[in-house]
Amino acid sequence: MAGRGIVSWAHTARQKQRAPVGQYKPEAYRVLVYDTFTQYKLGTAARIVGCRTVPEFFLFCANYVLSHHRDLKPLRSIFRKGERQIKAAAAAPVADEVSPFVLAETVRDRRRAEAFDRFARWAEGEL
Repeated sequence: MAGRGIVSWAHTARQKQRAPVGQYKPEAYRVLVYDTFTQYKLGTAARIVGCRTVPEFFLFCANYVLSHHRDLKPLRSIFRKGERQIKAAAAAPVADEVSPFVLAETVRDRRRAEAFDRFARWAEGEL
């Protein structure tokens, strides 16, 4: 099959856009909404807010709660610190680790993953 296993620059750019801090690893969350009235209500709210789909609306709502809920203020500061650390690890110079066999993006991805692991271990103690 042609094209199988080939990653284009556009695909890589899309991954970086969808996962600017962490690694691109999609995970589906399944939510069942049984009531047709509730389905209609959620669909209408999604359209009014500007979301194309109800799952997109759920993500919008979750992000809104994370950004604005008073009880989650300590969580926001912890995650801001982690985001800064991960971005700094990925942005650090990589010239000393790059070779004909190791690409700069590979080094950045590895650093990003290591920084995330360090952050996750640290954050568990803070939460």
